[in-house]
Amino acid sequence: MAPALAQNIFLHSTARVSTASTRRGRVVRASSARRELSTTQVTAARANAALARDDNASTALGRRDAIATMAMSALALATRAKAANAEEVSGAIDAAIDAPAAPAPAPTPRALATQRVASETLAYEFTYPVEAESGKPISWAVSRERDTYSSAEPMSPNARQRIVYELLSFKGPLTTVVTVSNTPPALEAKDKSEWTAREVANAVLSDKATGRVASGQRVSLAEVDNAKKQVMENGDTHYYYEYISQGSPNLREPEATTFRHSYGVTVERGGYLYTLSSSAPEIYWDELSRGFDDSVKSFRLTKPTRKYREPGNEGLGISLPFQ
Repeated sequence: MAPALAQNIFLHSTARVSTASTRRGRVVRASSARRELSTTQVTAARANAALARDDNASTALGRRDAIATMAMSALALATRAKAANAEEVSGAIDAAIDAPAAPAPAPTPRALATQRVASETLAYEFTYPVEAESGKPISWAVSRERDTYSSAEPMSPNARQRIVYELLSFKGPLTTVVTVSNTPPALEAKDKSEWTAREVANAVLSDKATGRVASGQRVSLAEVDNAKKQVMENGDTHYYYEYISQGSPNLREPEATTFRHSYGVTVERGGYLYTLSSSAPEIYWDELSRGFDDSVKSFRLTKPTRKYREPGNEGLGISLPFQ
């Protein structure tokens, strides 16, 4: 009887170990499946497992079946989640491939070489280009330079607008000119705060024109294309404008009718208008427009020093020792 009893005990122990191993394997697989779920799914799965392990379950077989069912459900959910994620990733990749490429940023134009001009007696400064857009050098020559308004040559018979500085390049020809004039009659009737850029441009251009109408009034022979008004950081108001005028025949354009393209800027101080303008034949404009635009934007009226000679009130210009 003893050998039979021992054999029964051995068989019973082996069955329990096998059952426990099977149970542990199922639980491990269920745990792996649960890790594939989201936090919400894992919480729900644990709740189902707790219910399956409840003491009210009738038998161990019922508990094992509950665990196995829960593991299979978890595995199915994880599989579906992986498939959904794979589809989302694939869709995102396809969308990125199909999306149009972003346009390349426009290259920053290179800075053109310039030279600086400054006058202490008339208190202004500016820069001008010494190379064209293509990189070809521009050879300038100073054709006129005057220290005071009264010593400058007038541009018209009324002697109101005068050239105080002039640069000339014979290839073109190209001109860069600084003029000073007292306020033209067309602007005197209005408060300075009400001046528009186009009004200032037309007044300045008319004042140096040679055309007249039947009434004897001077008219501008130039057509103003663009004009804008800008208040600078120092409080000065700058009037910028672009204009086209009739030119003279040249080597590149021997026709009787030619045109010149220009940029200009005018600033008022003490009842006088300071104007910088740069001009070239239309045929050269594409090569020179950016340099001329930078030049008029660089124009500034500087703070007067003891060397300053106010237009119309220059005096003798003698520097005394105690000044």
